[in-house]
Parts: sequence; C-alpha cells; structure tokens
Amino acid sequence: MTLYERLHMLHRLLRYRWRAERAELRFLLGRRIHGGSVLDIGAHRGVYSYWMHRRFTEGTRVVAFEPQPELARHLADFKQAFHLDRMLIEPVGLSSQSGTLPMHRPRKHWGAATVDEFCYDDDQTDVFDVPVTTIDEYLAAHPELRPVRFIKCDVEYHEAEVLAGAERILRDDRPEILLEWSTPRRAYRERLFRLVARLNYAIFQFEYGRLTRCTSAERHSPPSWELGPNYLLLPHEIAASAAA
Repeated sequence: MTLYERLHMLHRLLRYRWRAERAELRFLLGRRIHGGSVLDIGAHRGVYSYWMHRRFTEGTRVVAFEPQPELARHLADFKQAFHLDRMLIEPVGLSSQSGTLPMHRPRKHWGAATVDEFCYDDDQTDVFDVPVTTIDEYLAAHPELRPVRFIKCDVEYHEAEVLAGAERILRDDRPEILLEWSTPRRAYRERLFRLVARLNYAIFQFEYGRLTRCTSAERHSPPSWELGPNYLLLPHEIAASAAA
C-alpha cells in the first residue's frame, strides 16, 4: 500500500469505529474472546477484520471471506501494510451449498455486490461467477479454527443462506453473530427468523445505542443514522447477560 492508501484506510477504520457503525463495534470490542476463530463474512475492505484482529489476541484467528477478486487482493495488501499476521484471507463466498453463484455488482458501488437471486440486473451492473462454500464444510476442512467465537456477516440479503450452511457450527460452537438484516422483504425476514429460532438464538436490534429484543420478523424500523441495518444474534443461554 502507498502512504496515501494507508492514510485513506486509516480514515475508513476510524470512521466506522466512531461514526458509521459505532454501536456495533462498541459491542464487538467489548467481548472477551480467546483462542479459536472469528469470521468476517463479506469482509469487503477489511474494517471488521482489522478491529477483530486488534481486539482479540491470545491466538484467535481472524478469517476474512471475500469473493470479489479485486477486494481479496486489497485485503492481502491491507494485511501486510497493517501487520495483521493472524488474519487469514479466503477468496470465496459463503452460502447454503458449495459450488458457484453469479455475483451482481453495481459498477459504482462494490459494497452492494450480491449473489442474492433478487438482485440488480441492468447495464450498470457487472455479473461474474464466484466460488462459494458453506461454513460447516469450510470448518470441517479447517478444524484448527474451532471453536468459532464470533461471526460478522454482511452479504447483501444472502445472510439466511449463509446461516443455513452453518447449522452444525452454530449448534456446537454457539458463536455470537452480528449480521445485516435490513431487507423489507417479509418472506426473507421470516425465513431468517424461523432459522434463528430453531437454532435457539435471540435477535436484538441496535436502537439509539442500546439493544432491543426482536420477537417477530417485523421490520421494526428502517435503517437510519441511529436505527441501523445490523442485528445481533445471541445464543439464548447467554442472551440476557450479553445484551446487558
């Protein structure tokens, strides 16, 4: 990375920490995690990977999943420039089945790239295939990363598929999960809510810096400055204490 690129990245890191997603990162940085791994699914430019790496030591590995080839290369440069030695970069996507999926990426907004079936389809969108696997399959091939302690997942409306491919890990390791769940599509929200309930997790929304329990798939509020798109999924056995 050039000096300009490093400074630009540092600005992004601080902007997310203190402004864009301050409530989410405040919760994340308040966790006590030792050993195992934390997963950054949809790592994009590596903001969460950086803060996870900085906060969680004692041998905790950070696994950044990013199927966009250009961003995977950026993460490799980022890892070297910021000395993120415990960060593992995986240039694959995650879903409910392994294989390949078409990624739809708006040319002016790579952060909105998605493999969701209800996606962009116009002359300003690039479409290309990306490899995908499941969390369960990936961890079966990498048992040294168990247990999974925390998962951040932001994959533009494909979150339910990602969790569906992680049922074994979610039942066995019971990681806390931070994910985007802002879609207004009722059927999608209901599917995710049923899946989370079956796995015995509780759902919370960040509202004005505090956590509010979600008891249905209703969209409690549209994303905004204080009512963001990110939700917290906590195992029922620790939900009350962790949310406090």
